[in-house]
Amino acid sequence: LKTLQPNAQRAYTLAQVSRPFVGAAGYLTPKLQLHAAAYQFDTPLSANGATSESAVIPTFSLDSSVVFERDTQYFGNAIVQTLEPRAFYVYTPYRNQSMLPNYDTGLKDFNFASIYTENAFVGHDKVSDNNLLTLGVTSRLLDSQTGAQFLKLGVAQRFRFEDQQVTATPTTAPAKAGFSDVLLGASANVNERWTLDSVAQYNTLTG
Repeated sequence: LKTLQPNAQRAYTLAQVSRPFVGAAGYLTPKLQLHAAAYQFDTPLSANGATSESAVIPTFSLDSSVVFERDTQYFGNAIVQTLEPRAFYVYTPYRNQSMLPNYDTGLKDFNFASIYTENAFVGHDKVSDNNLLTLGVTSRLLDSQTGAQFLKLGVAQRFRFEDQQVTATPTTAPAKAGFSDVLLGASANVNERWTLDSVAQYNTLTG
């Protein structure tokens, strides 16, 4: 009653298969996922009288990156500087999930971790339809002897080819086609114990 969701028994499966192609200069990882959820309700739904609902949703993604390195020096220290462009494409076709209950699904925060994931939601009740491409680039400064990271700078932006139709909740606005906000990030290792980390999100339309 607190969640305003009907009582039901839920069975959920997420199966995936991927084939990483990894080399010294980068990687390419195609992946196929299959989300399946089934619900058996304690009482028929008042909307259509159904006692069960289910959804089977496929997802294809392709993740790729290359790594460029060059030797340099900063403040007399031998440093390896990297440049790591990354491209991530994901396609999940639209499936009507309006009759499925929502026990634990919510919208992910928009950050450097979530921008490279297949599903815009956390939880097991909803799967976002997607046709989008994320492009980003990261640069790191590494100690040439130990490989320890001194500094990391990154930028990423997502382009959505089609409007998203599935929402986590009825009050959640679906994502529109076009460019997302730009993410800018910086992380600096002050010493072995302290790290400074910051992220900025910039909206190009509103400034």
